[in-house]
Amino acid sequence: MTYIPSATYRLQTSPNFKLSDIKQLIPYLHELGISTIYSAPIFCARPGSEHGYDVTAPYDINPEVGTQKELREIAAELKERGMGWLQDIVPNHMAFHPDNVWLMDVLEKGPQSQFYTFFDIDFHHPDFNGQVMVPFLGEPLDKIVEQGQLELKLTEKGISLNYFDNVYPVSVSSYRPLLQEALQASGDPEVSKQANQSLKELELLEAEESINPAAWGNFKKKLYKTEALRKALEQVLQNTSEEKEKLEKILQKQHYILSHWQDTEKQINYRRFFTVNDLICLRMEHPEVFEQYHQFIKQLCDQDILQGLRVDHVDGLLDPTTYLKRLRQLAGPEKYIIVEKILEGEEQLPERWPIQGNSGYDFLAWVSNLYTSAKGRRKLTEVYHRLIPAAPDNYEQLVFDKKMFILNNYMKGELENLLRLLQERHLIPLDPEEQWRKALAVLLAAWPVYCIYGNRLPLSKDEMEVVDNAFAEANKQAPDVAEQLKHLHTLFTLTPDDTEDTKHHKLYFVMRSQQFTGPLAAKGVEDTTFYTYNRLISLNEVGNSPDIFHLETEEFHERMLYRQRVYPHSINATATHDTKRGEGARMRLNVLSELPEEWEEKVTGWLQISQKYTTESTKNDLYFLFQTLLGVLPLEGEVDETLIQRVQEYLEKALREAKVNTDWSAPNETYEQAMKNLVHQLLQEDEDFMHSFQPFFLKVAHYGWIYSLCQSLLKLTCPGVPDVYQGTEFWDLSLVDPDNRRPVDYDLRYRYLQELQQEEAKDALNLHKALLHHPENSKVKLYLLHKVLATRRDMQDLFDKGDYVPLQVHGAKQQHVLAFARHYQGKWAIVAVPLLLTSLVNGHELPLGEEVWQDTAIVLPETAPQGWQQVLGQSTLNANGTLPVAQLLKTFPVALLTA
Repeated sequence: MTYIPSATYRLQTSPNFKLSDIKQLIPYLHELGISTIYSAPIFCARPGSEHGYDVTAPYDINPEVGTQKELREIAAELKERGMGWLQDIVPNHMAFHPDNVWLMDVLEKGPQSQFYTFFDIDFHHPDFNGQVMVPFLGEPLDKIVEQGQLELKLTEKGISLNYFDNVYPVSVSSYRPLLQEALQASGDPEVSKQANQSLKELELLEAEESINPAAWGNFKKKLYKTEALRKALEQVLQNTSEEKEKLEKILQKQHYILSHWQDTEKQINYRRFFTVNDLICLRMEHPEVFEQYHQFIKQLCDQDILQGLRVDHVDGLLDPTTYLKRLRQLAGPEKYIIVEKILEGEEQLPERWPIQGNSGYDFLAWVSNLYTSAKGRRKLTEVYHRLIPAAPDNYEQLVFDKKMFILNNYMKGELENLLRLLQERHLIPLDPEEQWRKALAVLLAAWPVYCIYGNRLPLSKDEMEVVDNAFAEANKQAPDVAEQLKHLHTLFTLTPDDTEDTKHHKLYFVMRSQQFTGPLAAKGVEDTTFYTYNRLISLNEVGNSPDIFHLETEEFHERMLYRQRVYPHSINATATHDTKRGEGARMRLNVLSELPEEWEEKVTGWLQISQKYTTESTKNDLYFLFQTLLGVLPLEGEVDETLIQRVQEYLEKALREAKVNTDWSAPNETYEQAMKNLVHQLLQEDEDFMHSFQPFFLKVAHYGWIYSLCQSLLKLTCPGVPDVYQGTEFWDLSLVDPDNRRPVDYDLRYRYLQELQQEEAKDALNLHKALLHHPENSKVKLYLLHKVLATRRDMQDLFDKGDYVPLQVHGAKQQHVLAFARHYQGKWAIVAVPLLLTSLVNGHELPLGEEVWQDTAIVLPETAPQGWQQVLGQSTLNANGTLPVAQLLKTFPVALLTA
């Protein structure tokens, strides 16, 4: 039977948060109602890694995080409590780092390395003479050599080329000339004897088709331990490092070429993760790479240390479908498997994948869009363009333009590689090259989803629909290359004239192109457009799009019914380590869609006040800043130096991601500093600003925390497995990473949880009053999570297998309620949450009782029982075909009933 979590809790392991810390948390998480710890990668990673996605060795646990023994102890304790462990794995890429033994073996041995085909490197690239780029120099190589910044050194691990902290092994073929020079330079007979002996051993090693790792390791150790030869060799290495011509000769003998880090913006001969030079991708499609990479993961699955796997960046793989079939076979039918997948618009996860679902960005978007007012779309768009005349007026065009910008400025090398693939496989003619290049670029930028997953031709009907849409957009954007686009379109189909070779080449291009459309979408949209299109930044979120804006209740129900039917155990996430802002901040900012007129009035004044301090800032950046401040301030509106510093650090990242007034590769520090200063000036020095800002902030924050409760309840009760991101039991007003990875005060959370349990046992009604009177301490959210998680655990069958039943609402305030039932074998639950609060109650009232709800009632299914128990409270309700909302929401602003 497949392991299905009742609820997961996402933790980011790092040197500051280790397995030993997780072990301490188990009692708290169990009491909270969590069934499964959902961990970021725990495998060996780059030293000091804060996230674990820069894996250096997938065959052991990162010693900075813990040990295998600790993981086994945790697994045993989890089992005792009926809990499990869901492990994030990273099959797409590894760290380009000296600790990556497999990669260093390739750099050292070239084709004689057993790992030569493991990494996605094009050793036949015409610009690189069989060498792989190592793009980590601060300046071009000739300048670095001129300045004497490279140094050859000998250690037990052999001879290395050192550039500051970067250490790369020299090629096996470099040893012969260096040893021969040591032999000639030294008059010592002992050195001559040792050098000749080493040269003979080297000859035998070099003659092998694949160099034996153990024999090679012993050779290098012996070289280091043979004292006379070592000293002679060290002298040769020092001389070579200091003599430019000698050093250049050695550099030419390497299987790699040291390059300036910015060179990859124009040319590159390995596939990287997005535009991150120091993450090199794997050829996971090769069975031997899959087996070796997953060896330790398989061991942990076989020993039942892991109950589930989460696959990071599945879109990066050449053939995700085949990969997931192999992973399912490796892990076994009982493991819970989900993938990280961003779905665009109406796109759905492929139904044929042997998995339980995805990591929940789609759910995050649906809830956010449910809580964005439809009427606000037009009004906020008008406000944005009135106040920011230079603001882009067509979001989809902006997305296309930003993708083209990324392509031309940061991913030109990847584009050239794809163009060359087409030319070398005779899928397109060589000329006119510029038109072919443009047609290919436009097609990639016009791709409407991250990627398709076709691994055979002809493609499926759904996949061809995506292809056709991409070409339609490309033709609209570049009618001057219509002829080239028409030919490229034929590469996605088969014709009767296609030979077997042509079919193979076409399919390879189709699959390769899809490894490129995903990173282009991520960099062009998530990491650029989302920081420049600022109409309502809560919608600029991973998995969401400003273009969707709003979901009607019927549309939300439709999505839940589909989810329940197809992937009922997909993750329901509302915050992840990748989200652009915290789940509470997002819901708070959505309130602006209900208050567009008031928002316009306030922002107009704030823009005028800001002119006192800076002329550097563009209005669009200020518009972004004001929304950021609304989202990040704590509920009571208090400002301290820590908060100011967090916003300033965030602004630097956000402005560089926007790539308008500053950039990562060429930072405009004057502009950045002016914006940072402005944060301090507005929040700490300007009374006019705070006098205007505070009342509006408090009003928006009031509605925001109630919506945050609604979001939490929906996450916990809709079809899917709810996930709580670390620390978000309290209000989550964090900013993008690293802000959302700050340490969490678990002692306080555990103390609050115990207090809540004691207080509820005494007097549930007074507890509700106290919680709602002091939302700033976050206890009200913790209470909701605990009560509903405990109910989920007690009634797991209902939430795992139960039908999702949309419920009709009648009465004066029917537009202000969303309600549904879950039903399974005689067990029932009903969920009700309020909507559109700003026109229902004022900025300090709660949506409670008859005065607010009047005759509004939820219509129950005919088969529903009459007696119901309030989960959030201790009252019972009797229904006679309907449930009055005034009774459901009498003491608490959201409701969960069971029967």
